[in-house]
Amino acid sequence: MKIATTVFALCMTALPATAADNGVMQHATDFATKAAISNMFEVEAGRIEIAKGRAHDAKQLAEDMVKDHGEADTMLRDAAKQDGIALPGALDDEHRQKLAALEQSDPPNLDQAYLSTQVTAHQQAVELFDAYSKKGPDGRLKRSAEKLLPDLRMHLTRVQALTSK
Repeated sequence: MKIATTVFALCMTALPATAADNGVMQHATDFATKAAISNMFEVEAGRIEIAKGRAHDAKQLAEDMVKDHGEADTMLRDAAKQDGIALPGALDDEHRQKLAALEQSDPPNLDQAYLSTQVTAHQQAVELFDAYSKKGPDGRLKRSAEKLLPDLRMHLTRVQALTSK
């Protein structure tokens, strides 16, 4: 009876740790999924602007976003893999719809539409990466979030400056 009680007590103390581990893993997975979708969206939106945009400064921003977010995507995918997290390979419906709307923008309004999406996307990305860099579990993903956050803040400042012209 004493052995059964000891085994039961050990199992009960292990359950909260497992639940906590699952919560930590879910937090990391949620961050990684949102970050991956954000990067994919930035790259695809930039490609639309490069192909169809008219304003030189918006096209230059788009070229930089394709490059920077492409590199960030690679870094995050490597970090997620090392942390044991699978990432989506495609955009979610919400971001596909945003790209479709951007794609369908008439040429005179495309640059402004692109810049508008960039303000919102970068505000959300800064919030996401800032929160995760402060409260995310230690690991490669958290270190990547910390490393990428200054670039995201710079992108946000840059796009806000372009929209205020």
